Amino acid sequence: MTSEAELPEVLSSERVYEGRVFDIEHDSIRFPDGVEAMRATVRHPGAVALVVIDDEGRWLLVEQYRHPAGARLLEIPAGTREPGEAPDVTAHRELREETGYDADSLVRIGGAWMAPGFTSEYIDFYLATGLRESPLATGDEEDLSAPIPYTREAIEAAVVAGELDDAKTLVALQLYALRERTAG
Repeated sequence: MTSEAELPEVLSSERVYEGRVFDIEHDSIRFPDGVEAMRATVRHPGAVALVVIDDEGRWLLVEQYRHPAGARLLEIPAGTREPGEAPDVTAHRELREETGYDADSLVRIGGAWMAPGFTSEYIDFYLATGLRESPLATGDEEDLSAPIPYTREAIEAAVVAGELDDAKTLVALQLYALRERTAG
């Protein structure tokens, strides 16, 4: 982490695209050494991702079409925060929308900048347990499968085999493993 004094000065900022989920800004910046540069940034409101564990200890994953990847990806449930919405509120909503469950326990287990070289997207990760049925219709155009239960061993085997390569799911595996190691 750097101190505020070491950060570049933003000389100007122009929003060049305004979208449903994100905006794009072009910024002119000056580094402390006087060097000036242009940066394009995808401004994102943030997101949540959920490690959802059922009563049998299985993770509930979803398969979703991701257009930029050109594929259906196996991943943990996740979703974008509404502007000004607290991450835990988003987490409960997305859990219900993507799995049909709500959780008695929803605990934040960490967070990560997903691609800080070009986007402001920060994902808060949660562990959801004590599941109870509570579906929430999305009314959205999302292409989700029903949740698919996986043992942790099966998830790890899918990672090794290259069948599970979604970044947020890989981060979640690591955060969950660290939580287990430090709790024990």
